[in-house]
Amino acid sequence: MSSLGYIIKQERLDQKIKQSVLARGICSTSYLSKIENNSTVASEEVITFLLKRLNLEIGKLSNEEENRFIEAFYEQYKRAVIQRDKVWIRASLNEFSVQKIYFLKLTNFYTYNLYMFRLMLILNEKQEILQSAYDVIIKTEEKFDEKQRFLSNLNIGIYLYLNGDYYKALSRLERSLKFVSNVSNEEWEVADFHNVLSLIYFKCNEFFNTINYASKSLKYYKDNLLFERAIDSYIVMGVAHKKMRKYEEAEKNYNLAKKLVIDYKLVNYEGMIYQNIGSLHAIQGSHEKAIEHYKLSLKCKEENFNTEGYFITILSIIKEYSKQINHVEVIRWCEKGFEAIEDLKNEYHKEYHSYYCHLEIYRALHSSTDELEVVLKRGISHFEMINDDRHIQKYSILLANYYFKQSKFKAADLYYQKSIQVLFKQNFITKWEDL
Repeated sequence: MSSLGYIIKQERLDQKIKQSVLARGICSTSYLSKIENNSTVASEEVITFLLKRLNLEIGKLSNEEENRFIEAFYEQYKRAVIQRDKVWIRASLNEFSVQKIYFLKLTNFYTYNLYMFRLMLILNEKQEILQSAYDVIIKTEEKFDEKQRFLSNLNIGIYLYLNGDYYKALSRLERSLKFVSNVSNEEWEVADFHNVLSLIYFKCNEFFNTINYASKSLKYYKDNLLFERAIDSYIVMGVAHKKMRKYEEAEKNYNLAKKLVIDYKLVNYEGMIYQNIGSLHAIQGSHEKAIEHYKLSLKCKEENFNTEGYFITILSIIKEYSKQINHVEVIRWCEKGFEAIEDLKNEYHKEYHSYYCHLEIYRALHSSTDELEVVLKRGISHFEMINDDRHIQKYSILLANYYFKQSKFKAADLYYQKSIQVLFKQNFITKWEDL
């Protein structure tokens, strides 16, 4: 069997053509369905008519050419995963996807789709594009060999991770632990797998495993002079140590990352390093040191045009002044944040709306107006819409406390209950006895 049926189906879906429309005058709808699902081999005449109706030209390769194509694509895939240069990845992806390839070997078709899916994930493509690629892999994964299952679990795990479904993502990656040494993985592939696994363990609050697997990937990255990836590993380990309240170990990892940044002039990482060192001071109650490092981070992010990082740091500074009940500075930095959002204009993306909600809430909290109730309700609704449990819980508690102080006990109870529901959800329980 070749991949032709799958290609016809994908092209039909991309063009939003119904099976009945494509099949009309060529074959029955049921026969087209069999072609698309690779359960029958159609005549060349039927295939020719279907391709013509789809306005689709397919390059047909020999077995040898096909294998060389996959080998070449693997090298591009390897470079993309290791270097993560999105501009280069975009150009490479366009180069390889410009022509529909008619794979004689289904196994090559599967491998090609798995590589393409990872590139799309690195580029953070639109949800509908990722969903379509995900659906293709899910429908065909029972036919994969062990190496393809390894790649499939890794890619699906990343996809679920990016969608916030951390425990399902972890389940997927843990399925591939048995394949790590059983299949012909190169060292860089094992390091990449361990790196992704460490990130997902972190999101599942399994900090010991986070450090364990991050240290494994770090060894490969250091040995192979992949300093940017090494910095990533140091930061993940630092944050995990911070969560475990091992502040000296956290600072040690951040400083090792900082040394690489300075030694190899990796300026794009400076803002991230200062941000993490600032957060380490913040959690220990050293407000001035935290703000000092946040301001250094902000300067780096301004110079490197790191828009999202800029908002993260603005909000971090606001939080530190809020802890000190410094109303003047909170409002001043909120206004700075609003000005930055206004400057985006046509570049404004929906993810920045979350920062707008944060700024509104902190400004209302530290102003003498009566807007707090309204902006908190509006903010909570927004975070519910995007499934941001952390901020649903955080701002529900703030609003409940506000209502309690106003002696509005029924309203307070409603939002305390909302925060408790998030707590139960985060711990995968339904009864208070299981806390």
